[in-house]
Amino acid sequence: MNRKNNYMANHEIWNPIRMIDCECSVNSIDYNATDLIVELERFDNKGIVRIDFKEVFAYRVTLEHFRINDILDGAGIAPLYEVENSEYYNRLMQSGMKVLYGDALKVRHFAIKTTEHIIDILTPNTYTVI
Repeated sequence: MNRKNNYMANHEIWNPIRMIDCECSVNSIDYNATDLIVELERFDNKGIVRIDFKEVFAYRVTLEHFRINDILDGAGIAPLYEVENSEYYNRLMQSGMKVLYGDALKVRHFAIKTTEHIIDILTPNTYTVI
């Protein structure tokens, strides 16, 4: 495993998306029943970063930033990740999403790691950073 490019959490693989090069904190979270907008405040005083996710199937916000540091040794400051072999996705599929959508559902798991929160997002789409 290349520790510079991805990090393993149990059997999950967290791949950093290096579009934001500093630590951030959550400024706001807005969900309108299909789309999720997360605004992050950059710690380098370069303003707010807005990340838009379309057609979100599920998301969760956890006030446990320390959890990510325990399971992602050396994760660094990247706040945005794509998670492979997601436990969150697998748990939701087993709890009913599979019945509703079948096996053909292609959902991606993105995670935002901030100084205080972890936000997990399940969507069939990608994201937009503004």
